[in-house]
Amino acid sequence: MRRFFALAFALILALGLAACGGDNGYDNGYQSGEPDPEYPVSVGINGAVVEFRPTRVVSLAPSLTEKIYDLGHGGRLVGISDHQGDYPASLAHLPAYGLATMPDIQGILSVNPHVVFSVSELPQGAMVALEVAEIPLVILPSYAHSMAELEEIYLGISMALDGRTTGRMIGERFAREFNRKIDDIAARVPSIYPPLSAVYLRALDFTVATGDTLEGQLLERMGFVNIARDQRDWAFDPEDAASTEGTALFGSLDVIFFDLGYIDPEDDLAESAFWRGIDAAHVNIDSLIFDRQSLRLLDQLDMISHAKLDLQVPIDVDANADD
Repeated sequence: MRRFFALAFALILALGLAACGGDNGYDNGYQSGEPDPEYPVSVGINGAVVEFRPTRVVSLAPSLTEKIYDLGHGGRLVGISDHQGDYPASLAHLPAYGLATMPDIQGILSVNPHVVFSVSELPQGAMVALEVAEIPLVILPSYAHSMAELEEIYLGISMALDGRTTGRMIGERFAREFNRKIDDIAARVPSIYPPLSAVYLRALDFTVATGDTLEGQLLERMGFVNIARDQRDWAFDPEDAASTEGTALFGSLDVIFFDLGYIDPEDDLAESAFWRGIDAAHVNIDSLIFDRQSLRLLDQLDMISHAKLDLQVPIDVDANADD
């Protein structure tokens, strides 16, 4: 049901983009043979110059592949990266050409792409091969620390694929819709006071979603108090955790989010000297969805909002009116 929720939104968004751009019959007003006013455009953290509207694209990062698909450009992909998995299912037939660290450059060249997307530079030989073939390499961040940074990644893809004006318009519209859907999910579950406290435990003992991570910020946006919001770089300082204040924070935890594929509550949490004494609800999430930072985040946030609804206990507001 949650998968349907996100995919339905993707479909609605794609239909909306059909009226203003993308791969849905958009007419940008210039005739074949005339200069395209949208190009060239400079995009990516490396300032790659895309000379014309690409229709053949290779993505060397699963997270970028999902974002290209989100924007309605899955039909332009002629190659994807290793480790893409089973999503998007409609792209499973495409050949895989490695990752940025070890690309199959001959395979990439064989499909004659107009642009290659990556999250880092390629090995020197591959970089030279792309340069000789005059194929731009658009490098975008592998991880967004905030929704603003995530929007910039989508914007970079959109401008590369639809040009400086139309691409910006589509990317900004996509960002507004994405944010609106997140707000809609959060608003479905009324907040209580005091709010539930939570932590996203990525790995034992103290690798958690801190305040400078998108994951930590999304927890707060869903109405939880992220107890690691004052920490940084995916690490809760062990000394802070052992302090009087830290002991109180962890001792009052209402819910621990984690991926059962990486953390087993019966073994890992139960055997941890720190976590076994913490009485909090356990909620399984899919860390891969958080890692990919694509439109599937809506599925994850929808699940988190349902968990919040199940966990929080309504209070009598009138009884606390004088507090």
